[in-house]
Amino acid sequence: MSASSRPAAAWEPLVGGILALILTLLASAMGALGAPTARPAGNQGELLSNFLNGPMLGVDSLVFAARALNPTDGHWYANFGYYSHDPERKAYAEGSKLYRLNLRTRELTTLLADPRGGVRDPQMSYDGKKILFSFRPGGTEQYHLYELDLVDSGLNSKSEARSPRLKQLTSGPFDDVEASYLPDGGIVFVSSRCKRWVNCWLTQVAVLHRCDADGSNIRALSSNNEHDNTPWPLPDGRILYTRWEYVDRSQVHFHHLWAANPDGTSQMTWFGNLHPGITMIDAKPIAGTDKIVASFSPGHGQREHDGVITVVDPKGGPDAKEFAKTISKGAHFRDPWAFSENCFLAASRGSLVVMDGSGRMEEIFRLPPDDLAAKLECHEPRPIAPRHREPVIQPRFRPEDTTGHMVLADVNHGRNMTGVREGEIKKLLVLETLPMPVHFTGGMEP
Repeated sequence: MSASSRPAAAWEPLVGGILALILTLLASAMGALGAPTARPAGNQGELLSNFLNGPMLGVDSLVFAARALNPTDGHWYANFGYYSHDPERKAYAEGSKLYRLNLRTRELTTLLADPRGGVRDPQMSYDGKKILFSFRPGGTEQYHLYELDLVDSGLNSKSEARSPRLKQLTSGPFDDVEASYLPDGGIVFVSSRCKRWVNCWLTQVAVLHRCDADGSNIRALSSNNEHDNTPWPLPDGRILYTRWEYVDRSQVHFHHLWAANPDGTSQMTWFGNLHPGITMIDAKPIAGTDKIVASFSPGHGQREHDGVITVVDPKGGPDAKEFAKTISKGAHFRDPWAFSENCFLAASRGSLVVMDGSGRMEEIFRLPPDDLAAKLECHEPRPIAPRHREPVIQPRFRPEDTTGHMVLADVNHGRNMTGVREGEIKKLLVLETLPMPVHFTGGMEP
């Protein structure tokens, strides 16, 4: 089925206040059952076997995180830091592991385990030899960026990691999460170093930052008042990410896909931000195409980004919602990875699954009973393999500059200009919402 012929149900039914809330609650209830419920793929192992000899050829192993969830907060972003009205109440749960799974032998290797800590957001280096991830050691309160060298860690296919070579990259009283390698050698991530709180909730905000490969020269790329999430390089070298913003409009409807240069310049919408509804998150390119795969999390977003695996074709422009094609048969999948337009990997509660372009699905891994008993779930599966390095966009940012330029090419050309005649626009209204340095109620009042 082509993107243009996709039924409208991929977007419209999830839009709007009450309906979005109902669907969110329904999807959460479905996920509580634990096992994936999408249509299975014939004989067990058939789909994965075909993929390993096709789009996944050369991929022997995956890395992924297993961790417990915040048990009391369903917001997609409430998974680090503490609550403003009670610093002892944390937005994270204790218990986490970093795993390596051999897809051909099914051997499971523990790279890192911390019964009181947290591991999240693993990402492979371009040469496939290092893992970048966020780690909160047990007894500490902040996630920081770490790097694990697989080559020098003493790993083999039949044992746990022996003295793994871990390198801490960032530190300080802030949370650094959702990191990705950049083609220029740097690292992009989101961080609470912006020192602000959600304008309509009780948890901290994290926005785009970058640093050098060794964690030095940290600086903000975004001045967003609300969350940025899951940055990832596009094939043209720009960063694709989720931006939540509600300047002079609903606080629960606009968390869509944006793009920016790796130096933070040229920020603009990539898909969405005009039509309300859906949290578009965990977006990544589909190799060899201009398309991306993402989790379309219903309404105002579900805990840990659970949503519908969706493919977006940007050829129709940022407002062409008919160019979003639903893949999965439910809204309980997270962290999708595309090997092709017909081969997807994702996490679903305590399982890892593969799926084809029609939504035909197969569970390829389930956490061991001890992990499930500890309420761990699967997150962020990535192939352990080299990947193409995107082109480098030369920086235009100058540290000495204290101002920037906002460019408007033609005031008569916009996304909502029906009935406006040329020459009628005489003035521009510029609105600014100030950051919330602290927030004790979780409401929208000043």
